[in-house]
Amino acid sequence: MRLVHNSLLFLAGVVLYSLGGIAFPDGGAWYDSLAKPDGTPPIYLFRIIWLILYALIAWSLLILIRTRQIDRELLLLYGINWFFHQLFFVLFIGYQLLVLAALDTILVMYSTWVLIRAIRPHHKIASSLLIPSFMWSVFGICLAIGFCLLNL
Repeated sequence: MRLVHNSLLFLAGVVLYSLGGIAFPDGGAWYDSLAKPDGTPPIYLFRIIWLILYALIAWSLLILIRTRQIDRELLLLYGINWFFHQLFFVLFIGYQLLVLAALDTILVMYSTWVLIRAIRPHHKIASSLLIPSFMWSVFGICLAIGFCLLNL
């Protein structure tokens, strides 16, 4: 029963973080028409990377829940981080607002960094699972700025 419960919590975390990508699966013709900065991965690779990152975030949250290390502050920080992840898809693909999407990537990076720092005293592994997301968000800032410079 515990395995089923943990699996459902994990899947719920992955699905919640994936909502923006599900709602806005690609940019269609608009995204295809954009000049892309060097190093821009193909769409299919974005999807794989984000799925892995969302799984790591969900695993981090699951560890904190299972070890009873989660508190309101950490839940709020996960919520803020989740919000900025979702906002990116709305801004970039939904409304095609490149500059605001680039600014949002900074907020994704910062909220991930704050989350890592806040979790660290509670559980080092749960905190470390968020490092790839932080690193990807730094890369995302570079891409987002590149998209702005090439397409505005």
